[in-house]
Amino acid sequence: MALSKEQEKWLEKNGSNEGNYANVPKELSTEEFWKAAVAKNVWALKYVPEKWTDLFLAAIKYSYVDIHAPAYAQFTQYRYDLSRVPEEQRTEAICLAAVLKDGTLLKHVPEAMKTEAVCVEAVKQNNEAIKYLPKDMKYSEKVEALCLAAVKKDGWALEYIPEALKTEAVCLATVQNGRYDTALRFVPEALKTEAVCRAAVQRNGYALEYVPDALSTEALCLAAVQQAGGAIKFVPYAQKTEAVCIAAVQQDGWALEYVPEALKTEVLCLAAVQNGRYDTALRFVPEARKTEAVCLAAAQRNGYALEYVPEALMTEALFLSAVQQAGNALKFVPDAQKTEALCLAAVKKDWHSLEYVPDALKTEAVCLAAVQQDGNLLRVIPDDKKTEAVCLAAVQQDGNLLRVIPDNKKTEPVCLAAVQQDGNLLRIIPDDKKTEAVCFAAVPQNGMLLGDIPNDKKTEALCVEAVKQDNNAIKYVPKDMKDAVKAAKGKKV
Repeated sequence: MALSKEQEKWLEKNGSNEGNYANVPKELSTEEFWKAAVAKNVWALKYVPEKWTDLFLAAIKYSYVDIHAPAYAQFTQYRYDLSRVPEEQRTEAICLAAVLKDGTLLKHVPEAMKTEAVCVEAVKQNNEAIKYLPKDMKYSEKVEALCLAAVKKDGWALEYIPEALKTEAVCLATVQNGRYDTALRFVPEALKTEAVCRAAVQRNGYALEYVPDALSTEALCLAAVQQAGGAIKFVPYAQKTEAVCIAAVQQDGWALEYVPEALKTEVLCLAAVQNGRYDTALRFVPEARKTEAVCLAAAQRNGYALEYVPEALMTEALFLSAVQQAGNALKFVPDAQKTEALCLAAVKKDWHSLEYVPDALKTEAVCLAAVQQDGNLLRVIPDDKKTEAVCLAAVQQDGNLLRVIPDNKKTEPVCLAAVQQDGNLLRIIPDDKKTEAVCFAAVPQNGMLLGDIPNDKKTEALCVEAVKQDNNAIKYVPKDMKDAVKAAKGKKV
């Protein structure tokens, strides 16, 4: 049935504003009117009379469909979800249609409408919907299967599963599929069986924190520390046996921090420093156990372990092992014991360690090793250490480093390497260093540089090259050469 003129007029004048639908004249309120209203403004559904709830169902079903579906285009202008439907009109059919499109809409489903069918479909569509299950939901095989599927996707879903639905099977699947942290924390105490706890610590050793004391056996603790050495901090003191402690430090050297002092044998300490993280476990080794073998193993694993080595054990061999592993460990070597060989090894490993090399040891070899890694280090090298080899290595990387080289160190090879990259650097080269080779490398890049070259160094060949590059360079050609230069160029300048 077509709309009346009055209905069309009202919609044209008032239909764009959602609030106007609250005051639709009674004589205009027909099913056809409301269909047209929803087609014009989907939010008009909020005011549709209850007897036409099919419009709500249509909106829920099709507000998620392809925007190009012509039959439902009026519902795709906006995402129309269950929260826009008046609560008293949220029937089971409407709620089911909603969660089939977006499971998380279960949060807008009235408790009375959270039937098994609605809840099952919601969680199937989106695992996050598990958060909105009713707390008093009754157990059934279908619901258990649903919960099982949810925790297999993400063990942490157990946090939101009603207590009545947390079966041993669900809890076991949970701990086997936890995230970076452990889901055992959400398992009820009564369901923390040996099987569940073992599965949890095998997945994540730190789950040991949530294992009941009665189940924290040596075997279980061993399984935990083999997965994560740091889990030893949750091992009861009575279960910190030699086997458990050895397994812990072999997995993570830092576990040594939680090993009883009486069990910190040389063998155990050696295992710990050989399996440290980014930092060293040597800090947790008792002074009495810091033997030459332990300290050497620590330095070879992590050069920064040198910070915790007793002074009496600081030998050149130990220092060398440390800087070869981490160049910056040089900062922990006393200046009096820094040799050229040691500094060279450190800088070769990491140029940043040049910062810790005493000026007296910044030899050509050490400085060369540094600038070969990063030419900019030439800026921090003392002028009296800037040899030709060092300067050449730097400017070959970046010609502009010529600016930090003293004039008396600007040799022909150094200047040549710089102007080959940028001819304009000729301007910062002293006149007495502007050799024929240097000038010939610069002027073909910029003929006007002829003006920066002393007349006594301007040869006819050089002037020709300059004018070839830029005719204006003729003004810098000595008078007695101009005719010859023009002739050589072969045209009027």
